[in-house]
Amino acid sequence: MKVSAHCYAITGLAFVPPWSVNSGFVVGEQITLVVDTGANMLSAQTIHGYASNIRPGNILQVINTERHLDHVGGNSYFRERESDIYGHYKIARKDEDLVGAIDEFNACITNSARREKQEARVFYVGTRIANPTIPITTETQLDLGGLEAHILLTAGHTQTNISIYIPDDNVLFAGDCLLNGYLPNLEEGMAEDWRIWLTSLDKIEAVAPAVVIPGHGNVLRGEQITEEIRQTQEVLETALRIGRAPTPNYCCVGALLVA
Repeated sequence: MKVSAHCYAITGLAFVPPWSVNSGFVVGEQITLVVDTGANMLSAQTIHGYASNIRPGNILQVINTERHLDHVGGNSYFRERESDIYGHYKIARKDEDLVGAIDEFNACITNSARREKQEARVFYVGTRIANPTIPITTETQLDLGGLEAHILLTAGHTQTNISIYIPDDNVLFAGDCLLNGYLPNLEEGMAEDWRIWLTSLDKIEAVAPAVVIPGHGNVLRGEQITEEIRQTQEVLETALRIGRAPTPNYCCVGALLVA
């Protein structure tokens, strides 16, 4: 989906129900920057196909908005094609994380015959762990050729969350700092992380993007952005007041999201 002159969203990539996950890309004159690679190699293939065809002569680079496997699971597909991957310096996934994710995904299958056949492995065929090659330690800017991408540190959901802002288009890729329709996942953090998340939301609000591509859910525009920021703030403030996350039992997605 084209959302602006240079920015594209790829929404609804496969993940564990009720979740789907988003990706996207930004097309400069020399570099196409892919934002997140999906949960697996199959999603990465789809993302790569879209991103390669808008401006075929461009160099493809990748940036991960956080550490969770639904955002970085397709990294190896891009590394095999020699794409550099930017990501927070604390992203360090391991092979055993993927093994645990496959086992937990399989446990979600309600049909016993399919579960016994280990059909979750079909979802993860060809998928392996590949961490970022270029660590991000501070807010910075990337030159895509006639177009700048501003990297914002927007921690809270995890310590590794970043957002990518394209000033020329007034578009923000928010990762899981901001969702659409879903309750925000507070499971990995504690009170201090939730306070940092509130600060990150203030940062997004100060940027005042016209379009936000969230980590999950449909693209946000205009007043929808303000509404989602307010709703997320309310969830975080409630969690701080009562001392716990609003979703204490994360059936079937604990390893996938939090491990």
